[in-house]
Amino acid sequence: MKRALLLALALLAGIIAGEYLTTNFAFRAWLGRVVRRGELRALLGQRGIYDRDGARALDQARLAPVVAKEPVTEAEIEHEMELLRWQLPNEKAWDALLASSGFSPGELREEVTNNLRGRAWLEARVAAARKPPNEPELRQFYAAHLAAFQQPLRFRASHLFLAAPQGYRDEVIARQRALIQTLSKRLKNADPFPALVAAFSEDAATKKFGGDMNYFSEVRMLPALWEAAQRLNPGATSAPIRSRLGFHILRLTSRLPPAEMTFEQAKPEIALALENERRAAAVAQAVAQIPAKIEFATPRD
Repeated sequence: MKRALLLALALLAGIIAGEYLTTNFAFRAWLGRVVRRGELRALLGQRGIYDRDGARALDQARLAPVVAKEPVTEAEIEHEMELLRWQLPNEKAWDALLASSGFSPGELREEVTNNLRGRAWLEARVAAARKPPNEPELRQFYAAHLAAFQQPLRFRASHLFLAAPQGYRDEVIARQRALIQTLSKRLKNADPFPALVAAFSEDAATKKFGGDMNYFSEVRMLPALWEAAQRLNPGATSAPIRSRLGFHILRLTSRLPPAEMTFEQAKPEIALALENERRAAAVAQAVAQIPAKIEFATPRD
């Protein structure tokens, strides 16, 4: 039941969404501990790779004696406790969750304190091993991974979308087809594209931006839209398009030809990749130094 408290808090905080919205190491490490995924080993792009995602799990029982003397201030502990409390609407809900989980305030505070000590211990060793990559290392990585910095043909476009995926009832598909044809005629009669998108588009992610899908390559676009984009000139609007998701009207904004990302353009990404590799190696080395078995003194007769 005690684990249920931390899991419930994690869900209330939107842990799954949060993991993809931030690359802050300390924050992501805390999220990993809250959902019992262990310490954060590395960041790969926007995704965190945690200890328990790998083959070697970090045993908290092994770590506790090692970090027991790490200094932690009352202010730090209270700050972490507040971060947990803020995930609930009020103090009543907080007390109810504690009571239902069987987790006393003191036990939760001890858990938070241990997490802070473990974080401080680990970060100290990572910081000691951290060494910013130099220019030759960056260039060597760029040369070895040149294919990763080749940018394919890309388009930028906006779309007006009506949902009618395969499997919808025939009458729904027919109604959506008739509506997209009507909207296409209105565009030909000079109705503003953004206004029609705002009023009718069913793509919630793009409608507030006038239907803008930003730049995309073939690998991340529906085949029907990719084919249509190739036939348009910038500024042109397509006839209604049928995809496996529904009906679209596409307006092409611009196109970018295939190009190679220069070393200077790729340099920040390369530096981040190398720093993450070093951080992961430092964490692995620190964990490997923790005794595999804790020896407890036995009382003498």
